[in-house]
Amino acid sequence: MIEELLLSGCDERIAIRSETGANQYHLHPTKYEGLLMRGSCTCGTLTPDGHLSAERFVRDYRTADDASWIREQTKRMQTLFDGGRGDEFHIYYGPSGSDMMYWPLLMQSMLHPGQTITNIVSCPEELGSGSILAAEGKYYANTNQYGDAVPKGELVTDSFQVDVQFLPAREVSGHIADRKQAIRDIIAARPGQPIVGNLVFGSKSGIKDDLDIIDEFREGVMWVVDMCQFRTHRTLVHQLLSKGVMLMVTGSKFYQAPPFCGALLVPKFWTELLMGQPAEHLRDYGRLFTAADAPPDLPQIRAIWPGHANAGLRLRWEIALDEMEAYLGIPQEETDALIRRWSRVVIGRLALSDRFGMMPDMELTNDSIISFTVSAGGRELDYDDLKKLFDTLVLREHPSLNGCKRIFLCQPVRYGKRSFIRLALGSYSIRKLMEPNGFDPYNDLHVVDLIERTAIELFES
Repeated sequence: MIEELLLSGCDERIAIRSETGANQYHLHPTKYEGLLMRGSCTCGTLTPDGHLSAERFVRDYRTADDASWIREQTKRMQTLFDGGRGDEFHIYYGPSGSDMMYWPLLMQSMLHPGQTITNIVSCPEELGSGSILAAEGKYYANTNQYGDAVPKGELVTDSFQVDVQFLPAREVSGHIADRKQAIRDIIAARPGQPIVGNLVFGSKSGIKDDLDIIDEFREGVMWVVDMCQFRTHRTLVHQLLSKGVMLMVTGSKFYQAPPFCGALLVPKFWTELLMGQPAEHLRDYGRLFTAADAPPDLPQIRAIWPGHANAGLRLRWEIALDEMEAYLGIPQEETDALIRRWSRVVIGRLALSDRFGMMPDMELTNDSIISFTVSAGGRELDYDDLKKLFDTLVLREHPSLNGCKRIFLCQPVRYGKRSFIRLALGSYSIRKLMEPNGFDPYNDLHVVDLIERTAIELFES
């Protein structure tokens, strides 16, 4: 029953392939024993604690009570991230982080009917491929949360138009690009037009946009910050929400819930602006969202979308919220110290080999993600090489690990014609490393050894 629910209510990315017994990322959400998780994408697995959460959910959940589960999960997230000030934000749900890209477009189309919406999207190469299609108002997958086929790459509706402005994450050199002036120029060229400004705080490699740009344009721009990695402190969440910024989050990256679970934290005043606005033109989005994904304050949306209880989404958020509460119950200075310690150990090992090159501006990214290039055969490995390296490492068993036999690391990322690979630490892993005598760097150091040896084997033999 747990497996059935975990594999329901999203899209084909969670499907288990009969020939491999795993999804397209080489993982199965219930097969976590013996796995050293050092990845950070929406293809994770259960953890031992997550499995206990899942067992409790299966025992207690009833479809007829789905609305009460949503209310309770919403209240729990508000309690975690509103700074004790009450329900200062509403939560808009969706199957994955990619779905959160649609919500601001839908809102602007309600507030500015008939007008073209400018969608500024920062760091597209470090977002998921689905998020890029969703930013254009297109179907990002081949199936929806109901299990029905949808035409990937086609517009969901022609009832409003989107003008997407993508701003690259990195320069050709690999240094993080300064996107502030480009954003200013786009806004200046479109006076009076509806604009969505999608910034990133914690991309695949931990990039953080300069959020000061928000203060330059407090009026006229619907700011959205992609925090789908959710590698951030609660104080920043409070600060951004208080500025009217919407936050895209997931529970399946840093917080290590199984894929997929998305949410958009929306300051209340945006919902209040939407109340009473016509929504009939959004009926086609009922192929992606359910009535319950919209907050109760927007009955005009809930009335045109299907009433459907997505038990899989509720299960995944339940696992995520249990993990969030456990992790955030630890003093922040203690978890930060552990993350820095881990990062220094791994970076120190990478520095011992000229086969690894640290990505520039690492000091500007999140300490819990380490990004680096790999060289073998006298050249820097490209994306296809790194994908082959990733597949080989993830598919093999590694009996030389302590207490584990498999590893999972982050998938490679392209920038320009170059690519890099990553190691990342999630909340459950941090909690285990913080246990008495829990910090043993052997496995992390050995993972770097395995990456180096496998690169030599694949590209120098």
